[in-house]
Amino acid sequence: MKIYLKFIYSFMVIMILAYIIKKKGYLDDVGIAVSTLMAFVILMGTDIKWLLIILSFLMLGSLVSKIGRSKKESMNLYEERRSLKNVLANGLVAILVVIMYIFGILDYNTALFGYVGAISAATSDTFSSELGVLSEETPRLITTFEKVEKGTDGGITLWGVVVGVVGGFLIGLLATLLFNNNYLLIIGTFSGILGNLSDSLSGALFERKGILNNEHVNFICTIVGCISAVVMYKIHEMFWI
Repeated sequence: MKIYLKFIYSFMVIMILAYIIKKKGYLDDVGIAVSTLMAFVILMGTDIKWLLIILSFLMLGSLVSKIGRSKKESMNLYEERRSLKNVLANGLVAILVVIMYIFGILDYNTALFGYVGAISAATSDTFSSELGVLSEETPRLITTFEKVEKGTDGGITLWGVVVGVVGGFLIGLLATLLFNNNYLLIIGTFSGILGNLSDSLSGALFERKGILNNEHVNFICTIVGCISAVVMYKIHEMFWI
């Protein structure tokens, strides 16, 4: 596709996307503006399949956030719409991967696996956070396994881990279907839960002490998801291809 046609096509897609996000109330106005810019970069640098991956995170995250709303509100854990800080914390690593691919720093496959790994981690963490608090289990701190209150930074439950695996799996499954690469399913699942657990670990070690905030640990989560995905891809490339 010629560059000017791709520009027009990308612009039309992001305008439609911005309208839908606004209408559905997924993000606040600033979040919409920044996410729209990110979507434009993704479309110009790659194609619609890459955009569908990150859009699936947005839609799945919004869906699971609405499950058990009344219970979350009673625990002061419900967030009606995401803001700029959420967009950057969960999407910045993915967009940086795309930019590095555009400038030739990363090859296509490395960028793809890193991108999927980052989004899988964000999705896995969102599933664990939004659905884990609905469990009747008493959370345990990931570092010491002592019992803690629901919503405590670094607290995990078996149910939270299970739904986190499901979140990463869903992104991996979508990526596999879009790119016809079965290894993306494995990458999505494992890098997703690794990033998720790193979020809990960072929460226990740093967020509880006020050293980092929630957005910082979410950012760490996506970095770990991205790096672990690239490492697994490189190992696979060395030994099985």
